[in-house]
Amino acid sequence: MRMLILASAASLALASCSTTDPVTGEPSPIENVQSATAAACRFLPAAETVAEILASGDTRLTTASAVARAICAVVADQAPAGVATLFSAPPTVNGVVIRGERLPGGGGT
Repeated sequence: MRMLILASAASLALASCSTTDPVTGEPSPIENVQSATAAACRFLPAAETVAEILASGDTRLTTASAVARAICAVVADQAPAGVATLFSAPPTVNGVVIRGERLPGGGGT
């Protein structure tokens, strides 16, 4: 039941925040987090991942920069995909598995 509620909240957050605001034209919170994360550590988190983190209710993760820092902190320690990563746990923030892609250009936190 709890997973259903969390999935519903994440879906609602994703549906309501996946594009720019039609009234103001401002980027959505999801896009803000994706941009901040890409700039900080060359990693582009999936929109669904960001929506789940924002829906988690953690008051420490309410700004784009805070979520980006949390994501960068866990993906920075991960080795590039390969044999060694088969046996390691996936990176998570607040129990949300971080999905996305590394962007070209190296970099880091």
